[in-house]
Formats: sequence, C-alpha cells, structure tokens
Amino acid sequence: MRLFGGKIFYGWFVVAGCVLVSFGVAGGQFSFGVFLKPMTEEFGWSRASLSLAFAVTFMLSGLLRPLAGYLADRYSPKTAILSGVTVMGTILLLIPFIGNLAQLYALFAVMSIGITLGTGPILTKVVSGWFYTRRGLTLGLVSGAGSFGAMILVPAASLFLVLFDWREAYWFLALLLLLLVLPAGFLLIRNRPQDLGLEPMARSDGGPGGGRGAVTGSEKLLGRDATFREAVRTPLFARLTLGYFV
Repeated sequence: MRLFGGKIFYGWFVVAGCVLVSFGVAGGQFSFGVFLKPMTEEFGWSRASLSLAFAVTFMLSGLLRPLAGYLADRYSPKTAILSGVTVMGTILLLIPFIGNLAQLYALFAVMSIGITLGTGPILTKVVSGWFYTRRGLTLGLVSGAGSFGAMILVPAASLFLVLFDWREAYWFLALLLLLLVLPAGFLLIRNRPQDLGLEPMARSDGGPGGGRGAVTGSEKLLGRDATFREAVRTPLFARLTLGYFV
C-alpha cells in the first residue's frame, strides 16, 4: 500500500485515530481550569480545594504510567487506549452530579486512569509499531494533537459555560469523547500492521507501506520490542528520561 500514487498506507489511519484520542483526552484534561470559578461560586469551595483534585489527578496519572505500559505490552494497546477514552468520558458525564468534595476527588482519581491509558506511552507504542521511518513525524502529530486539543476544547468549554452552564460544558466534553473519539478510535486504530497482513513503513521514500524485505538490520533493531533490562541499559533511555525530568 502506498501513500502517494496509489492506496494509502493504513498506518496513516492509525495515526489519525491516535491523534483524535490525544486531542480529546488532553483537551478534556486541561479544561479543568475553566470550571474553577463557576464551581467555587456554586458550592462555596475554595479554589485550593478544587485545584487539589486536579493535582491529585496529575500525580496519579504519572504514577500509573509504568503500569499502563505493562498492560499495553501484556494485552492489547488498542483496548487500553479505548478503555482510557471510555473511563474519561464516563467520569466527565458524572462530574455534574457531584454534591461534595469527596465525590469530586474520587471521580478525578478514577479519571487519572483514563488519562494514563489515553495519552502518552500507549499511543507512542502503537504509532511506533506502524512506522520505522517517518516515526518522528507521526509521533510529533500525536503529541501535538494534545496541545491542539487544549487550544480548541478549553475555549469551546468556556463558550458552553457562557451560553449554558458548567454542567453542560462537562457533558459537551464527555459526549465528544464517547460519541466521536471512541468510535473513531475503534474503527481506525490497529495494534500492529501484521494484524492486517502488512509490515511497518520502513522505506525512506515512503513507498510501499509494507516494505517487505526492505527493512535493514538497523531498522529491525530499532523496530523490535526490547526487554526492560535491555531498554534501561541503552543511552537513548537515559536521554529520554533526563529530558522528561528537565
């Protein structure tokens, strides 16, 4: 399958599905600040109390990432991703029904699971499995979609706040995830090209998506899964880890 002059390599549809997931999940995640004022005014809670819920979500999401990576390796990355979208969409549907801070904290703690599964490492794993070349471009698209989601969905949620109420704004985000992002991810995302009888895009000219027999020895090394011990011993792992901490 070809990107130009013929059929489109299916990996690009996988990228599109991952882009939508990153767009929706990150947009919903970073819209929290929009709801601070109306929720504090309605419930009489302090901004610090509400902000703590968001901080707990970030902390739990970070702590759960190694577990999410393990589950993606052990089971199905696609299932993990779609589970994350489902969890986050469901929690956004339920938030308007809260009556106290304990309920809010509990819902945000559960939402951290959805954020962990619907962003970051699992999307990276799926896209990387489809592309040996153009991997930087594809991963950049998925990563940038998160920032784009925040840029679009935060103002959209604000518009719903102005026109309706903070509850309707949460329901808007929830329905976007459950009725648009989730079906699109289900239809487009595939775990591996081998599931469709294909091979990862491996030719620098972006030619045959299958690239059968065209993968060099170094590309095979870069493309294969590494064990945990192998990964932590590589200079690339150290540089990536240092980059995230910085």
